[in-house]
Amino acid sequence: MKARKRKLADLSSDSRGLRCSRRGQSWSRRAFTGISAGIILLALFSPVRATNNDNSEYRLKLAFLYNFAQFVQWPTEAFPDSGAPLTICIAGNNPFEGDIEQSLSGRTVGGHPVELRRLDPHEDPHFCQMIFVRASETKAAAKILAHSRGSSTLTVGEAVGFAARGGIINLTLEENRLRFEVNIDAAAQTRLRISSKLLSLAKIVRD
Repeated sequence: MKARKRKLADLSSDSRGLRCSRRGQSWSRRAFTGISAGIILLALFSPVRATNNDNSEYRLKLAFLYNFAQFVQWPTEAFPDSGAPLTICIAGNNPFEGDIEQSLSGRTVGGHPVELRRLDPHEDPHFCQMIFVRASETKAAAKILAHSRGSSTLTVGEAVGFAARGGIINLTLEENRLRFEVNIDAAAQTRLRISSKLLSLAKIVRD
């Protein structure tokens, strides 16, 4: 009888520990999401100051790209394996080279290291988890958006009207500050899940 009571007490203790662990994990996720949201909010209210030595616009844009990834859930099959990088492809010239790109060193998203690489015009973009389309790439943009429908690729642009033409996220410059739009119709055509927290900070557009 004593042994049975002791066993029940142990199970009760384990159960309490599990509940505490789950609460801790839940709090950690909420805290992390809150921090990421705070970073985006800070960027939203940070003025863009571009100089010859420090292109603050693209420093901020890279920060946005990284933080967007924190609010998007990719399906498991979007990665070759659990340790594969989350690849941010760039359509057009890479504006993040040098010190700006180094700011991503050691950073991860969902356990995946973050990797930047230029997307060749003739490459299949499906290996990219995210594609940043430069404003100069108007011809490439149409092809990328057509290939991305139904895929697991998050398309992010910086040209006026990119989201309205079917891009998922578009970075815009308003009163010298970065803002962003989200096309929820385009997002619905992919296998991505975008957090409501990110949507609450965006200007929503539709096809």
